[in-house]
Amino acid sequence: MPSKALYSKSARLKTPRVASLLPARIADLDGYALSAQCAGCGRHFQLYPGHADFHARLKLVSLLDRLACTGRHKGRTCGGVPRRLVLERDDRLWVLDGSGDWLEDDGAFWEASDFEALAVPRGSQAAF
Repeated sequence: MPSKALYSKSARLKTPRVASLLPARIADLDGYALSAQCAGCGRHFQLYPGHADFHARLKLVSLLDRLACTGRHKGRTCGGVPRRLVLERDDRLWVLDGSGDWLEDDGAFWEASDFEALAVPRGSQAAF
C-alpha cells in the first residue's frame, strides 16, 4: 500500500491546474487587464492594456523583478518594486506574487449587500 504522502502528491499532480490556463507571457494577455501593486507605497499601476511597451515573449513573473514604482509623494520618487501582479477578466481576479503561481482572489469584489448601516447614537461619530 502506498504511503499517504505519495498518494496525496500524485493526487495533486493529476488535478487540473487553473493557473496553467492563465497567461504566462505578455503575448497571452489579450482580453485580460494586468496591474501591479507597489510594495513601497501600495499604489496600483495598470500595465496592460497600457502605455508600456513590453516584448511579447516577456514572462509575466519576470515583471516582478523588472519594474520600479515612479509614483511621487512630497517631491520624492517611491522607487518600490511590485508586491504582486493582479490579473483581471470578467469580474474575476488572480494574483501573482514571488512564488510564481497564479492564485484566484475571490475576496476582492464586494456587493452592496455586504455592508449595512449601523444605528449610531446622536452626537457620536462612527469609527473604524
